[in-house]
Amino acid sequence: MKDKLSGILNIMLVVLLAISAVILVVFYYGTSLYSAETEFVDQVKILGWRLDVFMNWSIILVLIGALAAFIFPVINMITNPATSKNALISLGVVSAVVLIAYSISDSDILEFPGFEKFFYEDNSMDAHKFSRYVGTGLWVMYIFGMLSVVSIVYAEVAKFFK
Repeated sequence: MKDKLSGILNIMLVVLLAISAVILVVFYYGTSLYSAETEFVDQVKILGWRLDVFMNWSIILVLIGALAAFIFPVINMITNPATSKNALISLGVVSAVVLIAYSISDSDILEFPGFEKFFYEDNSMDAHKFSRYVGTGLWVMYIFGMLSVVSIVYAEVAKFFK
């Protein structure tokens, strides 16, 4: 079963690579149709459908990669439940850290010179919600940074006592 799946995935990889190579050649051929002095708007008009195909194929490849990154670990958890315990514990720890960081962060907007340029001009973005998300990301980084330093110190101290 594993060899058959591996063979199918290798064939799919080669097919995706071949399609990507053809699209890349067609796109770069389109870039040879204008000179360096051509305005950007005219370059986009000259590329036309080539640019659309290139961008859509990029989106398709990203979606395939995202699906593979989600589906294969789930398949591995189903086929090998003993090893999935560690993955679920890790997911739980990360979720707990994110929830703690979200509860610690606040939605206050820090005012400093030029802070207005970080917000959309049409004010369609809720600045307080955005500020809370940024604070959550910072706190997650701080917590994991502290945990990594503690784990390094613990590993070194544990070696000393062994």
